[in-house]
Amino acid sequence: MPRQSIAVVFAGSGGSGAMSAGAVFLRAAARAGYFGMMTQLFGAQVRGGESASLVQIGVMPVEAQPDRFDAFVALDWDKVEQFAAEIPLDEASLIIADPASGAVPPGIAKSKGRVVALPMTDASESKADRALLGRRVNMFAAGCMAALCGLPVGEIEGAVDAIFGGKGADVAAANKARALSGAQAAAALGLDLKLAPPTPDQRWLISGNQAVALGALRGGVRFVGCYPITPATDLVEWLAPHLLKLGGRLVLGEDELASINLVIGASYGGVPAMTVTSGPGFSLMVESLGLAIAAEIPLVLVDVMRAGPSTGIASKTEQSDLNLAIYGAHGDAPHVVLAPLSVGDCAATAEYAVYVAEALQVPVIVLSDQALGQATTVIDPVRDRPPPQPRKIDGVDAGKPFKRYATTGDAITPMPLPGTPNREWVAEGLTHNEAGLPASGAAMHAAQIHKRARKIREFDAGERWGEVTGEGDTAILAFGSTVGPAREAARRLTEAGHSVRVIALRLISPLPVRQLAQALSGARRVVVIEQNDSGQLYRHLLGHKAVPVEAESVARPGPQPFRPSEIVNYVA
Repeated sequence: MPRQSIAVVFAGSGGSGAMSAGAVFLRAAARAGYFGMMTQLFGAQVRGGESASLVQIGVMPVEAQPDRFDAFVALDWDKVEQFAAEIPLDEASLIIADPASGAVPPGIAKSKGRVVALPMTDASESKADRALLGRRVNMFAAGCMAALCGLPVGEIEGAVDAIFGGKGADVAAANKARALSGAQAAAALGLDLKLAPPTPDQRWLISGNQAVALGALRGGVRFVGCYPITPATDLVEWLAPHLLKLGGRLVLGEDELASINLVIGASYGGVPAMTVTSGPGFSLMVESLGLAIAAEIPLVLVDVMRAGPSTGIASKTEQSDLNLAIYGAHGDAPHVVLAPLSVGDCAATAEYAVYVAEALQVPVIVLSDQALGQATTVIDPVRDRPPPQPRKIDGVDAGKPFKRYATTGDAITPMPLPGTPNREWVAEGLTHNEAGLPASGAAMHAAQIHKRARKIREFDAGERWGEVTGEGDTAILAFGSTVGPAREAARRLTEAGHSVRVIALRLISPLPVRQLAQALSGARRVVVIEQNDSGQLYRHLLGHKAVPVEAESVARPGPQPFRPSEIVNYVA
């Protein structure tokens, strides 16, 4: 029977083109009508370190990395030992390599997978052909695997054109020729890896970082201040040209402190604004985050989490910034923390974050992570869009003194544009009175703290607090990139006769205690899955008495992602 899905690794040293090979393979599959996901595995080095693209394509949507890979395609064997343990292979896996590259290293050979010889260079080529084509082993490998899976040659060519077309006709032609050579070589391998026919439809090929950028633009963000940091930099690279087309501006600050202060200034001026960073940069932004909370300046802060602490593993994933996002400010500093549930949900959640920030006049932190941000997927379009919530700028009683921070009535007070006659106000980080002027009295200090807290306490996310899938006595709670593996694990458990539900949290803070209680109703067992060592989500839930004291914590650090079988083995 034709396969429903196939999982392939393209691996080699940094600079070997493993990412490009995976990108061509995934795009060709998308053009042919298949779903898919590609994640990246690489070291901190620009060249010479380990590098691999992990791709799964199939007839059904893909939300999690597979438990094992069907094929490992070696572009070379340099540095492969450094990540062999992170790529699960077994005796049924194919190890495809050029014999000229040498012997299969022990870390891969121990899987006992079947070794398939695939010469990826042709000694008979003329000197002119070699000058035109180069080695381009990565394109040869991508074309060969695409053909083995039954992807049409035209879609392979189209994928190469889409990825390399902007680099000049000669580059595109050379890569296309190599990919077609690989496709032709596939027949001689005698392998049957063909996939079942797809159900073609209009779909998106998008990464989590691109989806966040798209959502922010749809939400109205027109100013971004940021500083480059892995794994968030490609979000900004995609965002910059699209922001300019919409009349917005992106400014690279000299550091993270300058970046968030630029954002605060732009937002004070009336422009929805955002900054993008990862854990180390987020740490530096905390003081200014407190200023935005005290002055009630809306902004969106996107944290694409990576393994920490300090600079940790810059290129790999972890969910260990949760405590920082929720509690990382001195004093009582209420704000909102959201976490997307999937690559597609990155767009919807980022858009919603802008609306919440503008409506509540607070910073909203969006907790993505490397596994979500740098995963590229083929998904159905994200059409669900929340109603816009414009910033409150009027509602001031005529003839009365303007009180920007009035402590009576609605906790969300008018925020006029700077320079509005008779509506001038001071955005003050010091404890201030209702007019915004510094005040040191205990009564006003308490009144302003209570005002800001009331905004968050009265915030109702409605149905956007999270999602519940499945039914059963066992409830799995997850957020971010652990949601996909949890859902796949629940599907397998249900098929095996275990009734399991998955509760995916989008609103992390303020914790939706009432909705969680409803979602957990009837559950006899509660399991909290997260990718950090200290069980930060678990302790957050316990602290709010949102889960029973006997709830179980399954917490481990990155960088390896949770795989569905790991969750199945624990829950079953």
